[in-house]
Amino acid sequence: MKRFVLFFIMMAVSVSVNAGTDPMEIVYGPWIQNVTENSVTILWTTEEKTLSWVEMSRDEGTTWYQQDNHTRYFEVISGRKYYGTFHRVTINGLDKATTYQYRIVGKPVTDDSNPYAIAYGAERAGTGVHKVKTLDYNAQTCCFPMVNDMHFDDEKYSKLMDGMDKKKADFIVLNGDIISFSNAQDTLIRHTFGPISEIAADFPVIYARGNHEGRGAEWYLAREAFPSNTGEFYFSFRQGPVAFLVLDAGEDKPDSDPEYSDQAAFDQYRAEELEWLKKVVETPEFKNAPQKVVIMHIPAFDGPSAWYSQHWIAKNFTPVLNKAGVKLMLSGHHHQYIVAKPGEFGNDFTIVTNGCNERLDFEATASSISIRTVDVNGRVINSMNL
Repeated sequence: MKRFVLFFIMMAVSVSVNAGTDPMEIVYGPWIQNVTENSVTILWTTEEKTLSWVEMSRDEGTTWYQQDNHTRYFEVISGRKYYGTFHRVTINGLDKATTYQYRIVGKPVTDDSNPYAIAYGAERAGTGVHKVKTLDYNAQTCCFPMVNDMHFDDEKYSKLMDGMDKKKADFIVLNGDIISFSNAQDTLIRHTFGPISEIAADFPVIYARGNHEGRGAEWYLAREAFPSNTGEFYFSFRQGPVAFLVLDAGEDKPDSDPEYSDQAAFDQYRAEELEWLKKVVETPEFKNAPQKVVIMHIPAFDGPSAWYSQHWIAKNFTPVLNKAGVKLMLSGHHHQYIVAKPGEFGNDFTIVTNGCNERLDFEATASSISIRTVDVNGRVINSMNL
């Protein structure tokens, strides 16, 4: 009898200790976007409306709970702290080449019917502790893994990324068509970040839009999930010896194609992108970089068998890239490993398209670039040096 009494006492104590300490319900995330030397954007979604924030501090080599200097960062819109289910917090004023620890914390909004007295539930942590490192323009190397054309194959996607070298990578690159369409924002986020949830919480994600991400009823919400420094799907950034141009070729067929249901206006979009491109390649950050690399889902292949957008970008983007001294273009789209040497399509740079069944590992110094592709079993399939 004493054993039963003791058992129930222990159960009661356990319930009282754990009451109100359940973790905040995070559906997807966190994932990291738009990292620079001095800033980072962290995103996540919650099941219920919450007032959420990021707690962050320098990684001093101690555990999270040995420190008491964590700063709270909120998403603030026009002077108000945002609450809802889709969360995006940008943190500025960070130090370059520095690792920070962070976690997501929040409290659910239980009643917001009274604008003068919003009611909240208990404050709860939503994640464990993660780390993120800011970029460094003066770093000696730049390393990253890249995948593309997963088309909802979450198992393959996860296996490929599990094999990445987490000790060397500065960020990860998703070079388009991770999904096949986006009828709901949940579709995009679930298949883009769900299979790599632990990786995306610790490594910045460089996202190059593929033509399939522009399809579906809620395609436009991808802009919220992948914020960039231009507000568009084309942008530039720098890590170590490499200046990157992330370009968007749009759809692969003409705007008039009936497959686009009278929704496509990519000629206008690419023309605006071209004007931006002409300006960004003249900036010191780009011009002074020892290595110059383009990331674009659809490669700048031209010729009799080229589809509309490939002909357009080869005619319009390629001359600008040639003049700017680009050395390499990394693409996907064709679902197979293809190398186009300089001169094949009017290009002065090498074009590499990665296959849909391999991860491409990139490493660069000021004087060299090495590439290898690896399958789901870790076998090296292709390699090259530039």
